[in-house]
Formats: sequence, structure tokens, C-alpha cells
Amino acid sequence: MKRIITVLTLAATLATLGLGCRKPQGIDKGISAADLLSTAEKQMKQGKFADARTTLRHLEQYLPGSAEFPKAKLMLGDSFFFQSSPSFPEAEIEYASFLNYFPRHELRDYALYHRALCHFSSIESAERDQAETRKALDGFQQLLKDSPGSPYVGETRAKILQCWRRIAEHELLVGVFYVNTYFYPGAERRLKNLLETYPDYVDRERAYFYLGEAMRLRLLSMEELTQFNKDYALKQQKDNLKDLSKAQLDQYGKDFQAFSVERIKVFRGEAKSYYRKLVESYPDSEWSRRASDRLITMGLEGAKEQLDS
Repeated sequence: MKRIITVLTLAATLATLGLGCRKPQGIDKGISAADLLSTAEKQMKQGKFADARTTLRHLEQYLPGSAEFPKAKLMLGDSFFFQSSPSFPEAEIEYASFLNYFPRHELRDYALYHRALCHFSSIESAERDQAETRKALDGFQQLLKDSPGSPYVGETRAKILQCWRRIAEHELLVGVFYVNTYFYPGAERRLKNLLETYPDYVDRERAYFYLGEAMRLRLLSMEELTQFNKDYALKQQKDNLKDLSKAQLDQYGKDFQAFSVERIKVFRGEAKSYYRKLVESYPDSEWSRRASDRLITMGLEGAKEQLDS
């Protein structure tokens, strides 16, 4: 009896192991690539994107040399891109995989465009980091470079314009933030670079006003103070200011005061120039009216300073 029980137990164990080693039921490995692709297309149209991916993965795994393989690779990206809750990172991976497999395929422009769209669709608000915007911009520009005759060129140019505007808006908001947090040297650098780098996309009204604000309130930065002290010590042939005599220190104080007054005068002059640009270029805007008020105030302050002197 024990021997019979042992044999039955062993048989049951082997049967269980045998079932565990079988291929999962579902797609027939003998089905053609054309039929698999057709099935996947029907599943996509029915909104069964997960089922379509299963079908396409089967084609990808067992029929990579078929004529339908490139289309299947693209459809894998589409299955993530067009589903009701898109997964743009996964879609981007699939489009990038297609481009790696088929760098000269006739549908390369489709993959390039949709890969860039994955980044474009993930763009953050202007207040947030613009890494995805820059990736989208790079992708769209690559499409224009590689496929200038693509039917996606028109939409691509429009998207590039939106990317540049978003990046410019982000840079402007950073500059405004610096002004509002009293970091005027940083605001000056950011806003001047903005006007130079993105002249066709920046909101000049706000840029001119806040650059004027930064220069109106700006004093010497720590970097400028450090450089002045370094240059002054070198001029006196000293290693640092601690080695100056009392008479030299007194003269240093006078020279620094004169340097500081002159630099601040330059800053205020720049502020007025940006306010004037705003008033002259955009006379009917609210920012222009605010700039006019600043010019009046600065003019009165300047007159008072002259009277006091």
C-alpha cells in the first residue's frame, strides 16, 4: 500500500511539473506575422491596447525578421501613446527602439515626430523645470534636419515655436523671482541673457520692466567687491588689504566710495534706459505706465540729490 501511495504521489508531482513547463495558452506560435499585425490593429481600434501589446510582443519575439516587424515596433509605441491614459515615457522608449532598429526606415519621420511629442506632452508649467521642453525641442529640430520633406514639418515648426516661448517664459519667471527675492545681480544676468538669447520669443514688456527694476535697486555684488579688493591690493603691491598701512586704508575707503558711487550711477542709468525702451516701444501697455512712474520718481530723486550736493 505504501509503495502504491508513493508511486501515485510521484506521478502527481511529475504531472504538476509538466504543466508548469508548458507554454502559456493564448497566441498560436504558428500564426503568420501578417495575421498578428492585423489582429493587433483590430485590438487597437477597439481600444484594447494591452491586448494589442501582447499580440505585438509575440510578433516581436518570434518573428523579428518579418516584413511586418517595423510596423509592429511603431505600433508598440502607439499602444502607449494613444491609450486612454497615455504613458509617454514608455511610448518614447518604443519609438526610440524603432529608430535604433531602423535608422533609415521610410517611417522614421513618424517615429521622430511622436518621440518628440512624448516629451512635448510631458512639458511642465513655465514655473517648473523645462528639461522635457528642451528634449522636445531637440527632437523636433532633429526631424526638420533629417526629414525636411516630411508631412509633419508644418506641425513641427509650430511646436518648436511653442517650445521656445515656454523656455523664454521660464527664464523670465526666474528673473522676476530673483527681483522679488532681492537677488538683483542674478536677475540682471538672467534677464539680459534672456533678451539676447530669445529675442523673438520673450515678453519684452515684462522683461524690460523687471530688468529696469533690477538695475534701479542693484548695489555692488559680493563678486564685484571681492574683485575690487583684489585689484586694489595688487595695485598697492600687497598680498591682501590687511597689509595696507593706516594711510593706505584711509585712501582705500575714499577710492572704494568713489568706485561704488560710479558703479551705482551706471546701474541707475541702465534702469532708466530699459524703462524708456518700454515706454517708447509699448506706450499703451500697463507695464509702460508703471515704467513712466519709475522714471518720474527717479527724476525727482536725481534732482533732490543734485540739490543736496
